[in-house]
Amino acid sequence: MTLGLLKGKCDLFLTLFDNPTPLAFLTVFPERQDSQTGLLRLRRGGRAMKLFRIAVPLSMVCWAFAANGQLPIPETQNLSEAQPHKQSGSAQDVNVLMGAVQQASEFGESDPRYEAALRNLAGFYCRAHSYAEAESLYKHALVVSEKVHGAQHEETATLLNDLALMLQEEARFPEAQAFLQRALAIREVAFGSGSPLTATSLNNLASVYSSEGHYSEAETLYKRALAIWEKFEPEELNLATTLDNLASVEQDLGKYSQAEEHFRRALAVRQKIVGPNDPGVAMILNNFGMYYNEQARYTEAEPLLRRALAIWEESLGPEHPNVAAALCNVSTAWRHEGKYSEAATALQRSLAIWEKAYGPGHPKVASALNNLGVLQRTLRNYPEAESDFRRALTIWEKTFGPEHPGVANILSNIALTLQNKGQFSEAESLLERAKAIRQKLFGTEHLALAAVFNDLAEVYSSQSKYKEAELSFLRALAIYEKNLGPEHPNVAIVLHNLATTQLEARRYVAAEQNLRRALAIREKQFGPDNPDSAPLLSILAGVQHMQHKYAEAELLYKRSLAIWNKAAMTKSLDFAQTLQNLGDLYLAEHKYDEAGPLFAQALTIKENSLGEQHPELAHVLTLLAAADVFRGYYVEAEPFCRRALGMLEKSSPPDYPALIDAAKVYAILLSKTQRQAQAELFETKAMVYAAKMKNKSRNDIKPTSP
Repeated sequence: MTLGLLKGKCDLFLTLFDNPTPLAFLTVFPERQDSQTGLLRLRRGGRAMKLFRIAVPLSMVCWAFAANGQLPIPETQNLSEAQPHKQSGSAQDVNVLMGAVQQASEFGESDPRYEAALRNLAGFYCRAHSYAEAESLYKHALVVSEKVHGAQHEETATLLNDLALMLQEEARFPEAQAFLQRALAIREVAFGSGSPLTATSLNNLASVYSSEGHYSEAETLYKRALAIWEKFEPEELNLATTLDNLASVEQDLGKYSQAEEHFRRALAVRQKIVGPNDPGVAMILNNFGMYYNEQARYTEAEPLLRRALAIWEESLGPEHPNVAAALCNVSTAWRHEGKYSEAATALQRSLAIWEKAYGPGHPKVASALNNLGVLQRTLRNYPEAESDFRRALTIWEKTFGPEHPGVANILSNIALTLQNKGQFSEAESLLERAKAIRQKLFGTEHLALAAVFNDLAEVYSSQSKYKEAELSFLRALAIYEKNLGPEHPNVAIVLHNLATTQLEARRYVAAEQNLRRALAIREKQFGPDNPDSAPLLSILAGVQHMQHKYAEAELLYKRSLAIWNKAAMTKSLDFAQTLQNLGDLYLAEHKYDEAGPLFAQALTIKENSLGEQHPELAHVLTLLAAADVFRGYYVEAEPFCRRALGMLEKSSPPDYPALIDAAKVYAILLSKTQRQAQAELFETKAMVYAAKMKNKSRNDIKPTSP
């Protein structure tokens, strides 16, 4: 009666982190995603089939912290960076710094003390996200430095670096790149191409390339920097930082074996220098854990993330912003494992820490709200998710302006939530705005555009606009293949999503071909038992199921469930949906004794995750009732029927296919228990629902935004 489909998933992660050393900056990286559900329907054998897409579009953003982010190597320590756990400045602090500038100005424009005072005040404004003031001061300091030291001096290069990192935060990547290239040129002339200062510039320029999605260029620069550190200081902390950064960009490129090797080496170097409980060790543990998260290796990710959390709590205190970041990241593993209450608790704690540290309007607060929104969307709590996302959007636009990549990411999150609510017109509008932002920043063939095309395809598919959806998926696919190669995991994700749409359109051959290609990519990259293969196997089983190839479908469903069992993901909604799908298969084969326990197990998982009154429970309740009716367990079946109908009759908009199924099952039960008049009443209700559904389909108009 009900077939659920699992869709591909990927995140874009926004790195925004408080480091124990002054390394904080912002950049965007592709990563993994979350499970969500949208509702679509097909017809098979004259009855409605519901396709639950536990679907995760590519740009559904859950922001991680210090995960997959390349860290700049510190060059200056100013007053604004001295205590990163404090709120970003007070009136007293700024007055002190402004007074210092006023006093230093008395020495004249050619005095290094004036340049230093300007730089400190600029750094303060930068950390307070007052970028216009910071930029003006940095540029003034640069003019002074050029007068005092000359345009080719190291002090000038350091200022160029500081200014560039601020511009990178604002996503002004071409300007940041130009300043860092100038700083690099100064250092290569002054110190040689193999000096540690040159390595620092190479590292920081590479971080900008990575922010722009130019991963190959970033990799080349990181390798140059690494060679310098290995030659001069083979056991220096900057070597560990560069190894960590190189591992992250190799992860972006899909070079997983090299990335893992470099993460391990970075961890070993740093632990040898500072010991196993240093905050910097926690940073690498955190990044390494998020690397495992990307590959769905959650049982390996969680211990690393927990260890990072414990180190930061012990060394920095339980309310330090790094602790908030670690809580956010470990919640990602818990969310994928189906530990939703643990994830929610961690995210609420991280939000409280950031609000206390920075105030309610800080971008890190927006990041925590965004992550809470992703969790709420996972749990189908769409109004709560939308509220969290919109609050995050307000903060982000106020801080960075309306055309920042982070704004585009939140717009996508809101759009996909509106899609789940059936507000397709507004969802499309927001995605078009996100696309315009990304095109302006990155051009028309950038990886960020691929994510938007994928998301637009999801919205089209939700409206049964299968042709438009397929074209949009193919554009996303072409961009990923061009930039990352034909065997990158993101290619597999788009193939997975495209196949789901083709299955909804009953194009079984095309769907199966794309699913098998996606599965081959996943298995080659991560092995045959990786949890990311389980949704692919489940939807491939659905292809066989809908073509009545029950034996093949059963094997695939069971293989999918076995992978989730092995990965300890038996509390997840994805696992529950596959149990439900296998039970539906057994119903079709009249194997009612096998179907009933599967529906009961799926119901328990969904009740624990979604609550006992969530409308989605109605579908599995109807299936469980049907299995009991067909086994003659009428007393047991009746409460399930009543509960399902009660939920569905209250739901808005009406889910007519589900109402039809529930009414028909209850009518059969009533007939079997000699209550013919009541049975006829529910048979009539089923016919009325069918007529309403037919009329709605004929006259349906796109919902307008509220």
